[in-house]
Amino acid sequence: MAKKKKIVKKSVKKKVLKKISQQNKHKGGRSPSKHDKRSKVLKLIKLAKMRRKKKK
Repeated sequence: MAKKKKIVKKSVKKKVLKKISQQNKHKGGRSPSKHDKRSKVLKLIKLAKMRRKKKK
């Protein structure tokens, strides 16, 4: 079970990172710091978790 969870998290992170990188392209080339990206990812993952809990 634990292993499966990790794989899901990785794929989610990848998707989120892709989304963010696409958004940054539209912003006009200024690349934010890695830390900024990470905090965005964590926020989005938290939101996704909350959504899942609400569905249950």
